[in-house]
Amino acid sequence: MKKTIPIVDIFAGPGGLGEGFCGLRNREGNSIFNSVLAAEMDQHAHKTLTLRSFFRMFPNGRAPDSYYQYIAGKRAAPYTDDTLDAWTRAQEKSLCVELGNAEDDARFDSKIEEVIDGKDDWVLLGGPPCQAYSVIGRWRFRSDDGNSHDLDGDTKSHLYKQYLRIIHKFCPTIFVMENVRGLLSSKYFDLIISDLQKPNIRGERYRLYSLVKEGEDSAGARIEPIDYLIRAEEYGVPQRRHRVIIVGVLEHITNSPGLLGKADHVCTAGAALSGLPPLRSGISKGENTDQAWYETTTELAAQVAGLGKILHIPIRKNLKQATGIPPEMITPCREVLGEWLNDPQLITTPNHETRGHMASDLGRYYFASAFAKAHNRTPRDTEFPAQLAPAHKSWQTNKFNDRFRVQVTGLPATTVVAHISKDGHSFIHPDPSQCRSLTVREAARLQTFPDNYYFEGPRTEQYKQVGNAVPPFLALQIAKIVAGLLDVK
Repeated sequence: MKKTIPIVDIFAGPGGLGEGFCGLRNREGNSIFNSVLAAEMDQHAHKTLTLRSFFRMFPNGRAPDSYYQYIAGKRAAPYTDDTLDAWTRAQEKSLCVELGNAEDDARFDSKIEEVIDGKDDWVLLGGPPCQAYSVIGRWRFRSDDGNSHDLDGDTKSHLYKQYLRIIHKFCPTIFVMENVRGLLSSKYFDLIISDLQKPNIRGERYRLYSLVKEGEDSAGARIEPIDYLIRAEEYGVPQRRHRVIIVGVLEHITNSPGLLGKADHVCTAGAALSGLPPLRSGISKGENTDQAWYETTTELAAQVAGLGKILHIPIRKNLKQATGIPPEMITPCREVLGEWLNDPQLITTPNHETRGHMASDLGRYYFASAFAKAHNRTPRDTEFPAQLAPAHKSWQTNKFNDRFRVQVTGLPATTVVAHISKDGHSFIHPDPSQCRSLTVREAARLQTFPDNYYFEGPRTEQYKQVGNAVPPFLALQIAKIVAGLLDVK
């Protein structure tokens, strides 16, 4: 049997990077990479990681019925007496730790020594928490004079030092570091690049590679910071997500990585969301029944259509706020992504229930989605009828001119971010007849999580996990390049 390559995933979130790597299979259908340890401080994301680790304990397509019953809400636990051992092993593979905390660092270091001991090759994955590096994050940490950004006061901006510590101490053969685009223009970028190139505890150095431009910055071929940026929509992901990916390879590895191959098509939000059962939203203030929702939204649709700029699109009847049926087996964005997303063993559509909205917002959602259907773009704030303007001062002056944003059917989605947990205004469903924001499952589709990937915790925490993740389908393509570096096929 061909060897599998261990991966350790830190700052793992719900496991997007690890899912892509573990999903890469050889010609015999066996996984090329094996997740031996994942570390995450958030308790809900940690539960998600543990559950997914349990799912991976079984051969492809042979997860137990108890798993599917659990994610459908029909069982209290995903395991039975017969699979308790697999559950125990899954728990051992995920740690709920806060790196940077001395006690948790000791726990993590002890565990990584255990799982990596004697391994010739292994891969470190992860992206330090990145809110402070984002454009909005740096706005939050701007100095009093507004001319500079004081990230030193934010502890999360220095968690990359934990990433560097683990690289230096444990010497992975390859590392894959992910972060937000804002990192490129922060004062930390040159420091991070310099630190990543320093010798590890064994005196070995890393070559740093871009996955979109040939050359390595330690061998004279000039790589600019922008060359580390990957635009996910160019690689079959139905989302305009732009992230920094740095691949480090120990200098004794003579292979050079290939580049990501651009997709020959654009995967749109409409294609990615197709096949999921239609739902109604909830009504946060007022009677929240199927009939009351239908009557309320039907009246709103008629009123909004009467204001002009859009066609009247009837509201769907008999919609529920949640569903007990599985998604249709589809092949959106060509067969490869469809096969990646679909699972014929599903007995329901997990994480697919809607939240409540105020009736006034439902009117804005209807207008926005109907406008997008007609114009193939989301409306600007100034294009909303005056009767739909919200009662707050910044509506006409706010720098974000598309506060009510539709994920347009014919385009890749905008970046799914953790803020989706706050409200649905920037993630309006493209179908006006459903008149609502996206569910967790729909956001997960845009992030390319397989439909059988279940997110633990309250719905707000599920949204956060999805928004903070790396798209697994993109990670799968990165995994192919890493496997090639290690001559594993």
